[in-house]
Amino acid sequence: MRVVRPAHQIREACHLAAPGRSTQSLTHEDRIVTNPMSDAEDSKTPPAARLYAPPQFIADNPLPIIGAYPFATLVSPGLHATMTPICWEHPDQTNTLIGHFSRLNPHAQAISDGQDVLAMFNGPHAYVSPRWYVDRPTVPTWNYVTTHVRGTIEPLDDEASTLQILAKTATICEAAAERPWTMEQAPVGRVEFLLPMVRAFRIHVERIEGVSKLSQAHSPADRVRIIDGLRAEDIQRDIAAFIADLPDAIHP
Repeated sequence: MRVVRPAHQIREACHLAAPGRSTQSLTHEDRIVTNPMSDAEDSKTPPAARLYAPPQFIADNPLPIIGAYPFATLVSPGLHATMTPICWEHPDQTNTLIGHFSRLNPHAQAISDGQDVLAMFNGPHAYVSPRWYVDRPTVPTWNYVTTHVRGTIEPLDDEASTLQILAKTATICEAAAERPWTMEQAPVGRVEFLLPMVRAFRIHVERIEGVSKLSQAHSPADRVRIIDGLRAEDIQRDIAAFIADLPDAIHP
């Protein structure tokens, strides 16, 4: 699921960190929330708890992907994993996310207050063929954009909170519609019937990380050939547009 917003706005917001950029130039909040830990912090954190991101592929601002591609994968202890829409609880804040799933899903019964969770939001992605490289021939790869959010989960079992989360989710996903659907338009009695079958949750955000792997290690000319190849074969035109928006892109 993708929430439709102007594509250029999403891409422009997902600026990339320049190779070798130091986090010292960022604010304290930026370093805590959206960028890699310091060396001292890394030494205390198991590698498995980090999103792997070579410096040139670190997303400088991974937040827009969450809003544009809210159909996320939620992972919790025991390797429970569920794909479900997860959205910001408040549009102007990045400290909490909300979501829901069916109570028939064993994952819904497995979550408990304070558990560590990971929510993965995947943006555009595509296979990149070596046929498109000229300046620096190499092997196949994959370009992609993703944002990972780590935090703790809070199950919400009262009907009022669950109904509020369902309504907010619908409002966000219907935002681009000319005549958005609302919960009030549901068939009479349908929401009341389904509500006990839904378990809602809130994620208290601790860290947001992102990767934008867009062939930055290759020359602008080779990236033009990649864009042309993706467009010619009609493969993920969205990722081609992200590559085209890189700061040093060549525009024929």
